[in-house]
Amino acid sequence: MDKQAFIEQVEQRLLQLFRASKHGVKTPAAERHRLQGFMQAGVFLQLISRDELAQRMERLHQDVFAMSIAERRQRWAEQWPQELLDYSHYDAPAFERYSPAPRRSDGDLADRGTQGVTDER
Repeated sequence: MDKQAFIEQVEQRLLQLFRASKHGVKTPAAERHRLQGFMQAGVFLQLISRDELAQRMERLHQDVFAMSIAERRQRWAEQWPQELLDYSHYDAPAFERYSPAPRRSDGDLADRGTQGVTDER
């Protein structure tokens, strides 16, 4: 494979990956790893440099998404603000969260958790 054919193949595969991602299709890990290996082989065979690969990837990403890779990563991070998620429900062990509510001596249901639970062994 000559240099130009390799570059065309890398660009075709990158475009396919980026377009699928743009349409919400998650590329299988095996396919991503295959592309990474293909690009590393090109560097190893001295068909292309890492810098040239990075520049082409950035250009193709810009063409497909109309933003740089860094801008897209930043936008993605902003869409999933971790501090807005409330995980306090999971502070209690699962057996407490999913066990039936115990009954108090007066017949009413006690609060979930350890309140009202007696150890009658």
